[in-house]
Parts: sequence; C-alpha cells; structure tokens
Amino acid sequence: MRELFPRLFSLSRKKGNCISDFVINASFPINWDFGFRRNLTEAEIAEVVLLLDVLREIRISHTRADKRIWELEDHGLFSCKSFRSLILSNSTRDDFSLFVSIWKAKTPSKVKFLLWLIANGKVNTCDRIQRRNLIMCLSPYWCVLCKSCTESIDHLFIHCSYSISLWWKLLSEIGVIWVTPKGCFQLLSTKLTVSGKGKRVRTLWDCLVHAMFWNLWMERNRRIFQEYAGATSEELWDRVKFWASVTGHFKDYHYSIILRDFSAVLR
Repeated sequence: MRELFPRLFSLSRKKGNCISDFVINASFPINWDFGFRRNLTEAEIAEVVLLLDVLREIRISHTRADKRIWELEDHGLFSCKSFRSLILSNSTRDDFSLFVSIWKAKTPSKVKFLLWLIANGKVNTCDRIQRRNLIMCLSPYWCVLCKSCTESIDHLFIHCSYSISLWWKLLSEIGVIWVTPKGCFQLLSTKLTVSGKGKRVRTLWDCLVHAMFWNLWMERNRRIFQEYAGATSEELWDRVKFWASVTGHFKDYHYSIILRDFSAVLR
C-alpha cells in the first residue's frame, strides 16, 4: 500500500502492522480494515476501490504464521550479503553516494554528524522550531545571514544570498560549473567532476563542502547567540580554505599558498 497507494498509506493507523491486523473476516471474500484515521474524500474512496481490486484474489493461509520474509534468502531472514549483492546487481551504488560523501570524508566526526542532520532535514532552523512550538514567537523570524527571507535548512546553507556567494567562490576557484541544487540533500548527493589528479581532488572537494556547511552554521549561531556583528563572505571563505591546509593530504602545501593560489593543490 505504501508503494502503490501512498496517500492511503499516510492515512492508515496500521503502518507497521502485520497482514492479520487488517483482516476482519478471513473467509473468502476477505473483509479488510485499513484503519483509516478519518473519513475519506471521493478521490480517496476511488483509490480504495482500486486497492480492493488488487486484493480481490488474495487468499489467507490459516496454517502459516503471519511474518515478514526476506525473499533474497531461502531461509527468509535478512542478510547484509544478499542485500549487497542486490545493490551491485542492480547497479544502484549511486544511491549511497550521500553516505560516502559524508561519512568517508577526511573531516572531524562532529562535522560529519552535522552534515548528516542537514541532509536529513533535522537541523533546528527557525522554521522547524516554529512548527514544533506554535506558541513560540521567534523574533526576528528571518535568516540572520541575509535578513530577507524565512530561515530554512535549504535557504540557510544554499539559497541565502550570503551562502550562495560562498558556493560561487568555491566553484569558480576549482573550475566547476553547476546549476544551483534544489536543496542540501541534492547538493550532497551530486557527484561533480573536479579538474585535477588522483584521490587528492575528491578528498579536497569533500573537505571543502564540509567546511562550507560547518562554517555557515557556526557563523549563523555566533550572530544569534553571541551578538556577533558577522564576518564578510571573503573572511568566511578564508576560513573554509583553511581546512585544506590542516588536512593531512595537503601537508606539503603551506597555508599561504592555498589562500593565494587555491587551484595549485589540484595540479
């Protein structure tokens, strides 16, 4: 129901239940109870008719236990080996590019954790706090970086005029052309072709992306909680580039070289 009828699935109170919990009468034809939490609209009733058509030929066995079965294994139990084989056989390794770009990067664990929260939309920006606590009055209710729009995760880290100027600085220095992504999840999942040689280029890109998100978050928090006047985009960009100088892969490059000729580390 979740895949074929997502709207009906969202209305059901039995999302994690076994099949037997949906059956009122197991005799054929079966009477089904989907546990909807409200009365359905005409469009939703039409979807229920289609769902019942799908279930029309279903037979319930009284001799077998009602349980989940992992079809990739003969014993019916989940295994990481079979799941990995499925991923490789379907050539869907790109689905995990987000995981690799975050957790395999050469950055501190606290930074990776922040990016994982950002990618999953769990960072406490003003819009999320307001939705959780409607009686709370957030003032000013705008992005503290640009002071012109409501603060959300995607706005704060990408679409804010302050933030996007930093992204354009990064992309221009490493020679990458892109279309501004819809949100943070799409940005972190995108594989960009960066000119350069070896693993050093991928490492540098991951470090810079992490540094960008981390420094934007720190800048935002300092302005809110420390009455900080704020750094210019050029000053924050220098902080982002500083990350490259402290990464072990770039220990042969002096910090001043990275600041003056950032593309030198890619040659």
